[in-house]
Amino acid sequence: MRPVTDFEIVEAMARYGGSFMRALATAAHHADPVNLEKLKRAFAEEWDEYRRLAERQRRPPEGAA
Repeated sequence: MRPVTDFEIVEAMARYGGSFMRALATAAHHADPVNLEKLKRAFAEEWDEYRRLAERQRRPPEGAA
């Protein structure tokens, strides 16, 4: 399986996060590559949490063919 992309992580933040995480997702959508890396470092724990969520969201449900 391919790695989760930053876009998928940001989409998970926007969809499942609270108001702060949705605001962070908006900032990430507008960030240039340098500022995106700054956001990823500053919020590394949250980034990892939403990476795991995005990965779970793309897996087919158990028992699906």
